[in-house]
Amino acid sequence: MLINFSFDVQLTINGVKLNIFDIDLVIEVGKRIEAIAELKRYYNASSYKYFEIPAHEYVGYKKVAKCLKCDLYLVVFDGYFYYLAEIDRFRKEDPITRNGKKVIRIPREKAIVLTESEFQQFWIDKYG
Repeated sequence: MLINFSFDVQLTINGVKLNIFDIDLVIEVGKRIEAIAELKRYYNASSYKYFEIPAHEYVGYKKVAKCLKCDLYLVVFDGYFYYLAEIDRFRKEDPITRNGKKVIRIPREKAIVLTESEFQQFWIDKYG
């Protein structure tokens, strides 16, 4: 079986769910993973009320963060600014269906807006 690895694959093979996704950012300090983050690109992010993550990816990120006992973030980049939202790895979020797919909505107002230098400084201040 050939699987197209677009880094967002959800399959059921012989009754077993297979979820393949990538983790965009890993923040490691010393020998410890402190945080992971999903990076999304939105054109003109300030005009969106919500940022959306496919539900199966969201659940996968939370499972990884729980296993690693690390923080979890959504980072939205619009070419100018970074919108950074921390995601509670223990809080359950109910998905909505959008265009036939289940997604989790993260309110834009939950995110802090950072320039590139502020984005880099955030990680140093928080984990450095």
